[in-house]
Amino acid sequence: MDGVLVHSKPVVEKSWRTVAESLGRPISDPEMHELVHGRPGSYTVNALFPNASAEEQRQIHRRVEVLEERSPCAAIAGVEKLIQSLVEYRIRFGLVTSGWQGRIEFVLQSLGLAGRFEVIVSRDDVSRGKPDPEPYLLAASRLGLPASETIVYEDSLSGVRAAAGAGAYCVGIGGEELLASGARTTVQDFTGITFQPRSPGEVVKRFPSGPELRMACSR
Repeated sequence: MDGVLVHSKPVVEKSWRTVAESLGRPISDPEMHELVHGRPGSYTVNALFPNASAEEQRQIHRRVEVLEERSPCAAIAGVEKLIQSLVEYRIRFGLVTSGWQGRIEFVLQSLGLAGRFEVIVSRDDVSRGKPDPEPYLLAASRLGLPASETIVYEDSLSGVRAAAGAGAYCVGIGGEELLASGARTTVQDFTGITFQPRSPGEVVKRFPSGPELRMACSR
């Protein structure tokens, strides 16, 4: 969700840095990529504050959530059109996120996408978050599909690893560094992605400078 549906990286980074620095724990850029983006917050707070008690970690985590939860973010370019195309061609789709219910509801409502996702898997639905493949395996199961027949969009290293580990075809949102973690191709946003019907029950999804993928549909 964050970094794929909305430009939330600045909000996420500012929230974690504000809280961590207030406690005397600066976060470096490499740590931000490895410990924060795409990770469950419980993992991040434990990695940053391993000597804090469980209650102290919970309080730290909640301080970050309060900052993140109601911070508005702009939509990633082309995301609304992409979802409209998925709905038009009746291609099944879901949302996998390390976010929590309040944040998910706020983001989807702000984008006008509340109720559009057939399946939503949040951090509370799994015992092991990204980079473990469990979130994507669960989403595929709920969609009634093998994970190997799904396409995943991810912007974080841990998310790409999770998708690749599940056997999904992962499209990285961002730079080529995502290819090293398992992304099959990358795009900057969704503006160049198009759909073209090929035969009854099949549509071709084209990327600006990548492959053509055949997708089942029920249009």
